[in-house]
Amino acid sequence: MKRIMAVAGTILVMTAGLVLAAGSGGGVKVDLSTVRTVSGTVSSVTMGPGLQHPSFVLAETGGETLAVELGPYWYLVANSFSLAVGDSVTATVANCASRTGSEVVALSVQDLTMGASITLRDENGMPLWKGKHGGRGQAQAKRGGQGGSRCYASGGAVNPSTIQEVSGQVTALSLGLGTHRNTVTLTAQGGGQYVVALGPFWYMQRQGFTLQEGQAVSIRMAQCAQGWVALSVENTATGKVLQLRNDQGVPLWIF
Repeated sequence: MKRIMAVAGTILVMTAGLVLAAGSGGGVKVDLSTVRTVSGTVSSVTMGPGLQHPSFVLAETGGETLAVELGPYWYLVANSFSLAVGDSVTATVANCASRTGSEVVALSVQDLTMGASITLRDENGMPLWKGKHGGRGQAQAKRGGQGGSRCYASGGAVNPSTIQEVSGQVTALSLGLGTHRNTVTLTAQGGGQYVVALGPFWYMQRQGFTLQEGQAVSIRMAQCAQGWVALSVENTATGKVLQLRNDQGVPLWIF
């Protein structure tokens, strides 16, 4: 009996650090004893629509390279998060055992270059896109995360019959790193005001596009359940155009 209890105790100790954290395509066992913070530069990215397990390769500051799995692509899009080669990042990661072998998964990632961050798994290694009760978190994220701005974050909800182009002056901005819903207030030439949702600040930065109060702009916009969203914005002084969404409302930053 003592021998059986000793063996059982050994098994319990060996498995205490492993937590079953069901991923989008099957279960993975996150080894919480291996949780650590790594920093470096993104050397490659595997990320795109329909991809179930996006990942990136980190060239660590110490010279090592590390392949890190993120989470479902739709969850990254819903949280307006993306990575690009050359970005400086800091990530909290852990080892895990999956059906295909051993791998490293991210609990959270901070993109220092773009000032963006995302939390993928909780302190127990459970994926946040699964929610606490079998998918509630997944449904919330697909609606666009906090604020429920589905047509802002994930697209596909605009009414094509409402598409119009309005010219005027920028009279207010809610815009910057970490801002969940970047918007511009446009005072039209013919009168009236429009509060228009733009897109992630990091996307605007990468396109080299900026807005300032007082600028003359022309915005091609459409309505969705949460209000007006911009399909494109033109700085009429410079002629520079920022393309944000197609005519179906699908955001271009997800491609």
